[in-house]
Amino acid sequence: MAVLKSLLVAAIAGFAVAAHAQAQAQDDAAKYVQFVQENTGSCVQRNGVQIQVRSTHATRRIKVWLDRYQSGIGTGDRSRSELAPGAEPEPLGCSRGDAGPQEWRIVRAVFID
Repeated sequence: MAVLKSLLVAAIAGFAVAAHAQAQAQDDAAKYVQFVQENTGSCVQRNGVQIQVRSTHATRRIKVWLDRYQSGIGTGDRSRSELAPGAEPEPLGCSRGDAGPQEWRIVRAVFID
């Protein structure tokens, strides 16, 4: 009887851990933020592409904070966007600037609904 009770407690604990992990994954807004590249005239002239950001979540709005890096060094520029489901991507800038390659990194993302 004690062994059966221990097995039952272990199974319930395992289900609780799995449910908690699934809930956390559903609440991780950053995994629904996607960077997109598009060939635009001004960026192509610099041998780059335009970097855009969008949400891939089907129903929830996301607020995202991004830091810009140039040649791997943070510029101190932080942008904030509210991304709607199904909306067009928002342009951030060219992948190459006058001082070299640039990129954006997610600092924080949260659902806002």
